[in-house]
Amino acid sequence: MRLKDKVALVTGSGQGIGRGIAERFAQEGAKVVLCDINPTTLVQAETDLKSAGHDVLAVEADVSQSDQVSAMFEKIVETHGTLDVLVNNAAWAIPTAHFLDMTEDFWDTVIRINLKSVFLCSSRAVRIMADQKKPGAVVNISSFGALRAHREMSAYDAAKGAIESMTRAMAVDLAPWKIRVNAVGPGLTATPPVTDYLPTPEQQKRLLDTVPLERLGQPSDIAAAVLFLASDEASYVTGQILYVDGGVVAQLRPAVMERHHKRPS
Repeated sequence: MRLKDKVALVTGSGQGIGRGIAERFAQEGAKVVLCDINPTTLVQAETDLKSAGHDVLAVEADVSQSDQVSAMFEKIVETHGTLDVLVNNAAWAIPTAHFLDMTEDFWDTVIRINLKSVFLCSSRAVRIMADQKKPGAVVNISSFGALRAHREMSAYDAAKGAIESMTRAMAVDLAPWKIRVNAVGPGLTATPPVTDYLPTPEQQKRLLDTVPLERLGQPSDIAAAVLFLASDEASYVTGQILYVDGGVVAQLRPAVMERHHKRPS
């Protein structure tokens, strides 16, 4: 129960990684605020968590819009009176666009959803924490694309790289208020954007050939890392980026090339 009685907001928590984080937080005793732009997945997540006996508040919101973010935080304060943990997970990765074909509207949309949302939610959250003079934690969800480039995803990778720089800068600014700010960078994770994009076993195998641990990550893998950074166990950790990617960013060349060599017995 590492988050017992703490109030935690997880954006983009109707499905995928966000839902995995919300479920783990609830299991660890948190009062979880679910937030998603998709009402169908949001209601399903709320129903499932409440059926399991967890304390859940669901808010439908587009976290890239300041008026909707303000309304969401007003509801959180009205319901719980405080906020202890913010996880900025909401993102938009697909469809992609080659740089030669990218429009200004596409660029603006990607940056607004992936980066501006982090500012809007963090700005409101840390003011609550600072005003109440209590320690708090912000965990931003980045991507291994912040460190290694995806093809046809320059806008997405730029946003995630900015999130990592922002994480470090926020951590320094907010340290006097004992508000810690860290980020988790997921690798290839078994969520709809990945599994829908690579529907056949052959396509998935080609993808897994690039991963040293030879499997896709699961939302629970990401949730475990986020839980650590959000909990008091990480009370001396701030301004850090933790990649949960099966070893992809650590390698010099694709793992499949290494596997042609004889493994030690």
